[in-house]
Amino acid sequence: MHIYDALNRPERTFPSWPGKSVPGAKEPLHRVVGPKKIDDNRNKSIKECKKVWGDYTGSGLECDEYPFASTKEGSTKGDNRFSVRLIDGKDNRKGGERLNEMYTLNRVLNGDPFYVKITN
Repeated sequence: MHIYDALNRPERTFPSWPGKSVPGAKEPLHRVVGPKKIDDNRNKSIKECKKVWGDYTGSGLECDEYPFASTKEGSTKGDNRFSVRLIDGKDNRKGGERLNEMYTLNRVLNGDPFYVKITN
């Protein structure tokens, strides 16, 4: 639901600002494999989650980010065209595993473009 909202109803996402759009459906995302960029994206997303929802430690929730931390378009790109939402930690980790499987199965390499399509 989070990615769907980010792509189709960005006004429901954080950070929030008028006219916001989030890449991935009409504009491609680009994979990055460098751990520093991924960590920087993740850390900025977590900072935004804490800004919006406060300390969620011990709640079983984790900060989900879109575009993914493993993309050039992640939260540190600088244009604030990203979305964060607290979701169940197990679901967040499972989503990350599935994303990595997609990268491997489709041979999505560093810098390769890809699109996101939400289906049932």
